[in-house]
Amino acid sequence: MRVLLRADASPVQGTGHVMRCLTLGEELLARGHEVALMTGGLATNWLEDYVSTTGIDVLECAADGIDEEAIVAFRPDWVVVDSYRFPAASVTALGRVLNVLAIVDGDHRGIEAAIYLDQNLGAESIPRPEAIRDRFLCGAPFALVRRAILDARRAEPWRDSVGPPTVLTFMGGTDATGANRAIAESLRAINEACAIAMVAPVAQHPALRAAFDSRPGVTLVEPTASLPAMMGRAQVIVSATGTSAWDICSLGVPAVLVAVVDNQRESLGAAIARGLVLGVDCVDCVDPADMARFLGPLVARLLRETDLRRRLSETCLALYDGRGTVRVVEAMEMRRGVGPEGRG
Repeated sequence: MRVLLRADASPVQGTGHVMRCLTLGEELLARGHEVALMTGGLATNWLEDYVSTTGIDVLECAADGIDEEAIVAFRPDWVVVDSYRFPAASVTALGRVLNVLAIVDGDHRGIEAAIYLDQNLGAESIPRPEAIRDRFLCGAPFALVRRAILDARRAEPWRDSVGPPTVLTFMGGTDATGANRAIAESLRAINEACAIAMVAPVAQHPALRAAFDSRPGVTLVEPTASLPAMMGRAQVIVSATGTSAWDICSLGVPAVLVAVVDNQRESLGAAIARGLVLGVDCVDCVDPADMARFLGPLVARLLRETDLRRRLSETCLALYDGRGTVRVVEAMEMRRGVGPEGRG
């Protein structure tokens, strides 16, 4: 198959949409398919460097839109679209001439597509229109997880480390909501002995050093393609409830997830309710102290309570088997050649 991935990254929308597409692309390439990424931007040097290692060709286009003529000219068997910014009508129009897999988060915005992927926890319970219900791939069984994440799994990720445990924190590839400062202040205040590794854009590092206020054992790291290995070595992770949340669950590393934008609230609530993570809803936090009041104590609790870490870890690993990407690609392969008029 020839597959075109259409997604953008930017300081505002972050890197998650592109990373989800690249995860699919990785599996497609491994199965012998031809893959290209059409993008209006990759936002950061580390993402550009990562894309260059994948073997996926990059085609440039204008950001935030669908260039139907250019996409059709590629002659793809499938187009994967992943963005809240693409006009729904443009995606639907593309779906009338090509097989489209639309990656969505909750609301599919009325898009007409051959397949919809909503990998978020609880997505299988969202009411869908009868006419398209059977086209949805939903929930944890279809979570897009990179092979580098699966390679970083430890046999018992909940166990105490030798020496001080590491708390790893990251808020996506760009920290689009500026949450890192509040997280630094939260972690500065905890009394438990630990090393802290915070992945953050370099421009934030001076302010973050000030926020940590000389707390020992803190390392600031530029966003890196080596993040999966860092995640696998950590004893506790703090992250936004975005694309990386399902990577964390697939690793089984005990975590505190933070909702920082409205569309993360439902996933965070579902993850907490199922006993996968601890969490903080900070969508409406207007002051770093609001987050610090809740986040720090939860991280401290995970550092102290081995039984809690084990319970969260084992629950995650029982639900996330790491085969979601394979299942999505198999669904594309099964429907190859199905024209717009023959979908049902």
